[in-house]
Amino acid sequence: MKKSWSFISMLAALALGTASAAGTTAGTQIINKAEIVFTPEVPTGTTPPTPITVPSNPVVTTVLPVPSFTITPNDEGAAGPTFETQNNDLKKPLKPGDTAVFHYVLTNTGNVPNESYALTSLTDSLSGAPKPTDVRYYLDADKDGVLSPAEITAGPITSITGVNPGDTDAKQFFQVYTVPTTAVDGNKLGADPVGTRLPNAGTNLEPAAPFTQPVDNDNYNTVTVQRTDAGVIGPKSDPDGNGTPTTPAYPSTDPTPVTVTPTATDTQEAPATTTTTQITFTNTVQNNGNRPDVFDITTVQDNFPGATVVLYTKNPDGSKGPVLPDTDGDGKPDTGSLQPGEVKDILVQVTFPAGTQPADPLVKPTVVVTATSSNDPTKSDSTKDIVNLPKVSFGDPTPTPGGDITPPQTGTPPVDSTGTPVNPGTPQCVTTVTSYFAMEVANLGTAPDLFNISGVAPIKLTNGTVVNTPVTYYRDVNGNGVKDAGDTLLTDSAADTDSIPDTGLIAPNAEVKLIAALAIPCDAAAQTIVLNQTATSPISGVTVTDPNDTVTVGTTPVAMPDKKGPATAKPGELITYTIVGKNTSNANITKAFVKDTVPANTAFTSLVSGGVTKTASWTATSTAAGTILYSTNGTSWSATAPAVPQADSTTFYAAVDTNGDSTITIADILKPGESITVTFSVIVK
Repeated sequence: MKKSWSFISMLAALALGTASAAGTTAGTQIINKAEIVFTPEVPTGTTPPTPITVPSNPVVTTVLPVPSFTITPNDEGAAGPTFETQNNDLKKPLKPGDTAVFHYVLTNTGNVPNESYALTSLTDSLSGAPKPTDVRYYLDADKDGVLSPAEITAGPITSITGVNPGDTDAKQFFQVYTVPTTAVDGNKLGADPVGTRLPNAGTNLEPAAPFTQPVDNDNYNTVTVQRTDAGVIGPKSDPDGNGTPTTPAYPSTDPTPVTVTPTATDTQEAPATTTTTQITFTNTVQNNGNRPDVFDITTVQDNFPGATVVLYTKNPDGSKGPVLPDTDGDGKPDTGSLQPGEVKDILVQVTFPAGTQPADPLVKPTVVVTATSSNDPTKSDSTKDIVNLPKVSFGDPTPTPGGDITPPQTGTPPVDSTGTPVNPGTPQCVTTVTSYFAMEVANLGTAPDLFNISGVAPIKLTNGTVVNTPVTYYRDVNGNGVKDAGDTLLTDSAADTDSIPDTGLIAPNAEVKLIAALAIPCDAAAQTIVLNQTATSPISGVTVTDPNDTVTVGTTPVAMPDKKGPATAKPGELITYTIVGKNTSNANITKAFVKDTVPANTAFTSLVSGGVTKTASWTATSTAAGTILYSTNGTSWSATAPAVPQADSTTFYAAVDTNGDSTITIADILKPGESITVTFSVIVK
């Protein structure tokens, strides 16, 4: 029996020494029961009895709980949480506002079934970069490694439960957070999913106190921020303004549209006319960043006197929308949110008074339109909308481009075809003579322009009629202000088709020098001829008139009276003289009269001879409008012709009262070509 009891004790001790094995589920009972089999001793030669089996008392060993778990992948740093991770599976390049999603696996490596684990987080960053603030977890229910909408809809979790020992029961989950919008390019930030075992209170599966719950916190991930906040604005359909694609010219959206022409230098230009008051440009904005952005639109005017700018959106059908709104509430009009790569057209409407002219032809009136990123206000881009305003200067030569219309210019004295000075009304004047004027026209606008040049001069003829005489223009090729052999006649250029002589296209701030030639008829009256000259653009409508250049036609001498009478006469015979006083000059004459004295050996009387009465007379007619007046002293005048008899040596006068005051003064005018014809009869003594 002693042996038996000793054996039983040994078995118990053996059972205690081998009752636990790693991986066996906690709480499992290991029952070990031994037995002794023996055959009782019998005398020799006796048949052995049946062996006897004697069981031992059972030894029951309960497997103790050994909790442990792991979250993978690890950050591959030293033991414990380290940032930044060296594990490429836990690295991602993202932009601000992106959602970071990292996939993890929690495995129960202990022997406790149905374990639960709390999920918390550590966050970190480098060099002052912002840390994630909204870390959350979602269960990967289908274990496919992809966060699905259904898994998001199921909602975030704060713990993982029901995890049994063994890899086949591993739980997969996602750590999710938003990359802070304040992060800048190159920032590094991340989060560490921290798992902490939750105690199995009230069961035999919890280790006896004191016991520290296992924690896994070496799973940092790293986001490297690749933030590109950038936008560009340019001409229509060319946001970067490099001319690729090449945007063709397009009509503006105004009631009176003009053609807007984009260029490859991030500008677009539109020509204004003298009646233009509004030009609307289309500008295209593009988000060149890698995240949604709102672009504020601002404008600055340059060399744009009196201009105002109003910004408009552009509807999908191309029409003008409402005034550009402020969608983000920062007090500035903007494009609204644009996705990366998205473009949006805005309309920039420029309004200005009709006839606005540039202050400086070398500085084009420009509206600088700037798009600024709301994500990063240091990032902006600008384009230029240019309105070419017209301006012309025309007149007498000046040292700088632009003729001066203020001072009157006196043309050269009239000359004939050989250049010899000849005055109208003189015998040397055959048909016409010419006077010349040095002129110049300058384009003081900001776009190439051409100008029709015309002039007219009303010239009074000696017969009283007025002839509107056109001015002929020559290019002053050498610019010396003198008409010479090298100067060419100004004609209608191929740049327009209106049949009016023009300058051809003139670049901004350039000029063309001209010679104006006025042909003056030989029967021009003495006068100061005033030229009315105009430069007008058929493109822009701008016009300037020079109304005060003059040339003076001098007065020619008045011819002597023409007197005719008989070559022979007899005593008692009535002889008659015809006296014609004509204004043969090219100017009016005043207080003009014809006079004559009773010749010696004649008498101003009546005579009856052979039954015929002969009576002396002094009568006159005139081609001038008015009343013929007569006088015998040159001061007292009467509409009645002198009657016979008159004393020998009496002087008679005849004149025309053209102003109707019954006397002859300097107010009575005999115009060029008008005449007084007197019939003077006397009797030979």
